[in-house]
Amino acid sequence: MPPLSIELVSIVDDDPFVRTATSSLVRSLGLEAREFASASAFLASDIAARTRCLVCDVQMPAMDGVELLEQLLGQGIRIPTLFITAFASNRVRERVRASTALCLLEKPIDACELETWIGHALKQD
Repeated sequence: MPPLSIELVSIVDDDPFVRTATSSLVRSLGLEAREFASASAFLASDIAARTRCLVCDVQMPAMDGVELLEQLLGQGIRIPTLFITAFASNRVRERVRASTALCLLEKPIDACELETWIGHALKQD
């Protein structure tokens, strides 16, 4: 019998503390977590095709989260995405609303809320 596949949640955030805390929460849920410090690092990996949920900062240097999501869609990769931000301005909210993301969570992230949204993301197909 082949081993069960553990669902992969990828975390893209330029803040190492947020990445560590988020991946710790994801692992506590029995899921696999992979951390990336930038959108380009995530795109350069071979992880996108296996990722079942993407937790991504909206505002990052070079390429922001919305641009990352657009790049993935342009490559035919659709990943249920949860955006997080410390700066939830009206402009950020509008950009997220116009994207295919499931939600926008504000930092500091509420663990229960994140767990709920990850659950929603993993039910997407």
